[in-house]
Amino acid sequence: MPKLLAAYLPASLKDGPERLAFLMIAGAISLALVSIAASQILLAAAIAAAIWLWKKRGRACFSLPPIAWPLLAFCLWTLLTISVSPDVHLALGELKKFFLYLIVFLVPMLLRGKGSALWIYRAIFAVAVLSCLKGIAQFIANPHRGLLDRISGFMSQWMTYSGLLMLSLVALSAFVVCLGWRKHKWVVPLSLMIIAPLVLSQTRNAWGGAVVGIVVVILLRRPRAIIGLVVLILAIYLLSPASIKQRLQAAFDPNDPNTRNRIELTGTALRLVRDNPWVGVGPKNVGLEALRYRGSHEWPDWMYQHMHNNFLQIAAERGIPGLLIWLWFMVRLAWDAFRVFRSSGGLSSTHRDEDNEALMVSTAALGAWAALIAAGMFEYNFGDSEVLTLFLFMTSVPYAFLDNRDRKGTENAESHSGSSASLR
Repeated sequence: MPKLLAAYLPASLKDGPERLAFLMIAGAISLALVSIAASQILLAAAIAAAIWLWKKRGRACFSLPPIAWPLLAFCLWTLLTISVSPDVHLALGELKKFFLYLIVFLVPMLLRGKGSALWIYRAIFAVAVLSCLKGIAQFIANPHRGLLDRISGFMSQWMTYSGLLMLSLVALSAFVVCLGWRKHKWVVPLSLMIIAPLVLSQTRNAWGGAVVGIVVVILLRRPRAIIGLVVLILAIYLLSPASIKQRLQAAFDPNDPNTRNRIELTGTALRLVRDNPWVGVGPKNVGLEALRYRGSHEWPDWMYQHMHNNFLQIAAERGIPGLLIWLWFMVRLAWDAFRVFRSSGGLSSTHRDEDNEALMVSTAALGAWAALIAAGMFEYNFGDSEVLTLFLFMTSVPYAFLDNRDRKGTENAESHSGSSASLR
């Protein structure tokens, strides 16, 4: 590896293979904001590098995180629902997501050194700049875009674009409240740069998710700053173009077409789940099967491609047991992130400097979790590969710190036991 590049990597990375594996996973995560193809190529390379490191160093470089069991259960149940799907060939497309789930195991394995998580977060922010500039340029080129032609950055769909911006903004908020803005003044212009295309994307679920995620972050670390957040939101609203204000106001109008179609999809999903409560209709099959349960022919067929709600979509695809297993997976992610948050001094007014990184990644994970859940009430963002890539990274980073703390605790316990034995 070139010495110039190595100089900018975390000093805790010991050798070339370890640094290469780290760069692969860093690229896989950060490039999800601009190219899912490049992201997945690098993810495959990171998997290969991780396997090589595991063979070389054995169990010392890897331990199974506690999230493995709910994730395994979810994957097994998904395989079952695929096998009984009306169109098995179509449902097999869901197996691609299994590839992304490996992020949960790769991140704790490859981000073991001090500063490595913050390094990747900075890479995410750097790539986010490019994504934001692209979206702003699209708006400037055509400021009178309709709802079916919104800005999308490097993505093919505005829902994906806004979901990525939402998570990036939540991550940035965690970064600043845990590490301080005085030492990182660049977060101020960057936050404004992310807010601009997020607002201009006119994607209300991402707006709501971003607000919920940031509120969680602030409540965890800076509760008094809620007032400042409210002022900022009001300022953004007042300074927004008339089309943005109208878009927000329409969310509370039951006669608005976009509100009515969400109501139609909710009813369709509930009828579908009622008739298929155990294994659903299978992944990727909802778009076809939902047409038999529609309550109105007012809407085009393509609107039923998914139910625009994580809970309803997963229940429709995998049945109620599949939804419960997914909830187990999601709750475990939040609980383990909270464990790291608590152990790093998040619940106290003071904490050790060495816990800053653990505090930041756990706060970001909890904020991202809340954002995805909130936005997922109005969009199936768990099924979006780009958004899922960034979300899985943010929620799996705490396992690197949880694993390190558990391992140190075990080592201390063994040391204490050995000392006691020698005294006896």
